[in-house]
Amino acid sequence: MGFVTNSYATGSVGVTFSNADVNSTVKDDIDNNGSTDTTKNLSNDVTFASIFFEKALNDSMSVGIDFIPFEAEFESRSTTQASIKGKTTSSTSGTNKGTADVSRHLTFYVQPQKEIRDGLKVFGTFGLVKADVESLVQSVSSTNKTVEQSLDGMKLGLGLKKETGFGFIKLEYSETDYDDIEATTSNNTKVTADIDTDILALSVAKSF
Repeated sequence: MGFVTNSYATGSVGVTFSNADVNSTVKDDIDNNGSTDTTKNLSNDVTFASIFFEKALNDSMSVGIDFIPFEAEFESRSTTQASIKGKTTSSTSGTNKGTADVSRHLTFYVQPQKEIRDGLKVFGTFGLVKADVESLVQSVSSTNKTVEQSLDGMKLGLGLKKETGFGFIKLEYSETDYDDIEATTSNNTKVTADIDTDILALSVAKSF
């Protein structure tokens, strides 16, 4: 006797091309006493590709994982500063710099969807993001410092999905809100960056 079990679950693998507007609010606490001495808003455009695996659980729900297989600079800043270390010491001018490089960027997501007509669907994205971030702080009044830490975030998106003969094509707009990145220099200056991204992405996948 043979048993046949039908399962709707369909796997797909594909590539996503994204253009991101990375917005950062950078705050400096010069003496690390809990106050904010300076605030600066920055914007940085980043273009990148990622690979993803997605599984359709039924007509109205898919789950997936997206991975960026390389490092990207998410935040970079610089400002000129004069430093006086003592009464008998002349001032020294230089440039303070800070960068945040993100790697091993993973997004775990669910996508509820509804068909509009003829294989065209509208979908929403709810995702959890995990990544590694390396922050380099260069200060004219202290030694350079590199800080490695984990980065978490939440992704929300909305898009259109078109079923094709080989798989599907997706166009999506999404926003990701990351946890703050913090680094403290050797002269006790605390730098905090609040990073958010607005992303327009095109995905192409093959189903199997």
